[in-house]
Amino acid sequence: MQQKNNAVLFDLDGTLINSGLSFLKIVNELKDSESQDHVDFEIVRKFSSRGASLVLKNAFPDASEEKINVLKAKFLERYTQIMTTDIHLYKGVKELLNYLTERSISWGIVTNKSAKYTLPILEKLNWHKQTCAIICPEDVHQTKPDPEGVLKALNSINANIEGSFYVGDHERDIQTAKNANVKSVACTYGYYQSDPLSWGADYIIDSPTEIKNIL
Repeated sequence: MQQKNNAVLFDLDGTLINSGLSFLKIVNELKDSESQDHVDFEIVRKFSSRGASLVLKNAFPDASEEKINVLKAKFLERYTQIMTTDIHLYKGVKELLNYLTERSISWGIVTNKSAKYTLPILEKLNWHKQTCAIICPEDVHQTKPDPEGVLKALNSINANIEGSFYVGDHERDIQTAKNANVKSVACTYGYYQSDPLSWGADYIIDSPTEIKNIL
């Protein structure tokens, strides 16, 4: 029987890509259009992994549901325009992914971000030629924290569950790893809403490159 490999799987937003900076840019453009004061990054950061609606409700706390829906349509239209030209990688991500690729360590992405946004970004970064698996919500019946996406990714690359990792910046990601029986790695940066030290992760990292010390 062929021996299975170990793999490192990543969440995308808040783990590899700081898309919250793009979201902040758009939110403040919308603030300008409404003649309102700009918000700072923290207002946007903690909801950046939970969708445009929550980002906007946090940034426009007095807006009605109807107004939020109007702003959301404008937000998503603008994000589609800039998502491949306004990409912010966390420091050390490029180094880490090159390290994994050069050492033939399989790595993949399991995200709750829709494929219509995820795939163009990965193609722009040329990651689609490096990564061994890309799992978006459209590829599964149940999204995180259900383990389906992680297990599907590992199966597609013939990876060993017990020796593989899932890396994320949100408590939901750590629960996903636990549900899939892979090793969990929590980031102390990104879009966490509670203290990453309280999630019970197997490993804690302050920088993407610290993953090299875990492997």
